[in-house]
Amino acid sequence: MDDATQLTTLHAATTAMGDTVRAADPQATVPSCPGWTVTDLVDHLGRVHLWAAHCARTGSPPDPYPRRGRDQPLPDWYAACADTIVTTLGELPPDHPAWSFSAVPGHQDVRFWRRRQVHETTIHHVDALQACGRLPTTGLVDHLPVLTPGQAADGIAEVFEVMAPRSLVRHADRPPLDVIPAERPVAFACSDTGASWTLSVVDAMVRVDDVPVRDAVALVSGPASHLYLSLWHRADSSLLRTEGDEAAARRLLGAALVP
Repeated sequence: MDDATQLTTLHAATTAMGDTVRAADPQATVPSCPGWTVTDLVDHLGRVHLWAAHCARTGSPPDPYPRRGRDQPLPDWYAACADTIVTTLGELPPDHPAWSFSAVPGHQDVRFWRRRQVHETTIHHVDALQACGRLPTTGLVDHLPVLTPGQAADGIAEVFEVMAPRSLVRHADRPPLDVIPAERPVAFACSDTGASWTLSVVDAMVRVDDVPVRDAVALVSGPASHLYLSLWHRADSSLLRTEGDEAAARRLLGAALVP
């Protein structure tokens, strides 16, 4: 997504999330987040919005971490948090220096946070919709609220480019191939957009190629929306088509590529 589209999509995603929160039972359980209710989910996402806005605006993470104000109804508080992140990222130019959790060069700017907040909001909106029974937790997902298939493909790329390297850092006490079992490359392809990638771990670092490489041991394919949610463990990855070494593909699909 280009910079303007990211901002427009973030506004649409936070607005859709806000509408869902207003209609939701705050005590409904969230299937993909064991132990969480909708209230816990909204509390998390709203505080992430505030955290990200501070990181983008000031160049450092807030200390202490933001807390939820208890003097507002939950939907109103979330709407205010959503307005803060959209307004902050809209007022700053995309190349404005920002702090980010990514160790990857080039990710320390507002552009990073526009993309990251689009996908953070989308995934947790899916969580909220599943908690409300408005999005199935089974079956093939061929479309998502707000995101086009091409934007879902961008979310797949973000998992590989941002979240997988972060996972190696988060689990630095474990061998890299235990965290991301991709000693041999595994390829992924979107059946509806044509986007494709190959993921491997080389010299304890994540390597991403934007085409299926010749020596990939497996190819995983499906609609962009379903592949995106599968990587975030929000959809049934067994419905994706696998060619080649299925065991290698399943190990990687089940790995901690995301938090």
